[in-house]
This record gives sequence, structure tokens and C-alpha cells, in this order.
Amino acid sequence: LDTFDGEIIHAIEYDNAEPYAGKTVLCVGAKPSGLDISREIGLVAKHVYLSDSACDEMQTFGNVSLMPRMQSIDENGGVHFSSPRSAEEHVADDVDAIVFCSGYDYDFPFINDASNLELQFTPGQRRVQPLYEQTWHARYPSVSFIGIPHSIVPFPLCEIQAAAVVSKTRQQTLGIPLPSLSDRLAAASEDAASGGPNGARVQDTHNLASHQWDFCRKLAKISGDYDDEMEKFIATNKAIYEQSGKERKSMIPGGKDVYRETRFSRDDENQSYQILHSEMGTKSTV
Repeated sequence: LDTFDGEIIHAIEYDNAEPYAGKTVLCVGAKPSGLDISREIGLVAKHVYLSDSACDEMQTFGNVSLMPRMQSIDENGGVHFSSPRSAEEHVADDVDAIVFCSGYDYDFPFINDASNLELQFTPGQRRVQPLYEQTWHARYPSVSFIGIPHSIVPFPLCEIQAAAVVSKTRQQTLGIPLPSLSDRLAAASEDAASGGPNGARVQDTHNLASHQWDFCRKLAKISGDYDDEMEKFIATNKAIYEQSGKERKSMIPGGKDVYRETRFSRDDENQSYQILHSEMGTKSTV
């Protein structure tokens, strides 16, 4: 990066596309942040390169080019892209700015060694431990964390999390009690070591994605709130999430985020929804 003279930021610093009007921008990382930011910048930029480690060959959609993994920057500031699955190398020598859309770390600046919580959130690991059910400090359950899981529908999940925390804080008799200290620590250690429900990388410990629905059910049972109405609520969330996900994945990198304009009306009783407005040409009732 020392040979690159342009602007370099992380996605957490990105606010809007206006500063990139008429420029050529490289977004590194093609997960949700990278896809969203590249599409938004693409509406005003001269050109956008989107580096995706899963991409083998350069593909261009409008003024956005999907590129293989960024490998290096040469002494002239040219950015080199290549894939181990392809012999072809691409070089972009016109990049004005780079936005690293490489994910986020957890940070709690108000917790330090003096807090005596023995909480670990090592930079680069994207993992907080020891947590029981990704919510309670396994050793000190009076300390809890709302919103640690990612790749989820945040507000409904956080509401269910909060209800579970409140029920245990008030020591309510409904629901399932938290297990013993030794069992909580063992469960937290297993969860942290396994890479979460997907059993993948350490960095995916809190990546729930399709596992979020069972996670919500489990927490609702812990709080004593799980019943037919709660199941309908969770199932309807899942139906809307999956529809929105289909719309989002159908968007090309250079296209406008029209999926965000879809408006849903919930029908919890039938665990379905009605689409009130859509620019995607989708069906109105499911």
C-alpha cells in the first residue's frame, strides 16, 4: 500500500458516494458491505472495481467490474488481480481510491483489564468469548451482550435476546434456567472453538445466517416466551428474510439497490406476507 498515492479507507469510514463522483474506486471484499458500497458508488463514479476472492475472471456490469482477488500494488500504483484457479492476471492502473470492505472486529473500549471480566475479543478473530448462547458472559451471567450475532435480521433477534436476558436478570421462573457455571463455560469454549453453528472459521463464530431461526427459538424457550404466536412471528421473519435475500442476490454489481424499496405487510397468522410495493417485479402475495 505504500506505493499507492490515492485515498485508502475502511468501509466503517464510508458515509456516502458523493466524494467519489467521477473517480475510479476499488472496493476490496464482495460480502454485503462491498456489494452495497460498490453499487452505491457505481451510480456516481467513473468506474468501480470490486475485488472478490471467489471470482476467477473479470466481469463487467455497467461501470462496475467484478475482479479476482487483489494481490498487490506495484511501484507505479497499479493494482494487480488474479485467481489461483486462473492463469490470467488483470492490472488496474487508474484507481483513485480504495475502500477495504473486509469485515469488522468487535471492540468494547469500556471493558479493559481493570474490569476483571476475563473477556476476550482479539482483533482479527471477530470473536467474543467466553459467551454462553452468544449472549451471556459464561462466568458472569449478570453481564450480557445484545447484538453480537451477525448475518441476521437484527431487530427481531435482538428483541428476543433482550427478553431472555431480562427473564434471567429478574430470575423469573418461566422458561429454561441457565445451566451451571461449569456447563456454561464448557458450552462457551466449544462454541468458540468450533467456529459457531456453521462449523467454519473462528471468524465465523457469530455468523448465524440460516441458524438464526433456531437460535431465536432457543432463546425464546429460555425466556419462557416460546409458544404458537412466537413460532408464527419467527417463521414470518424467515419468510420475509428469504424473499429479501433472493431479491438482493439477483442484483448485479452495477445496479441500483432497488430491492431496498420492497415493502412488506406481515401476516403472522399464516406465516407469510404481502408485498405492498416492489421495483423487482415480484409477486404481491406469498
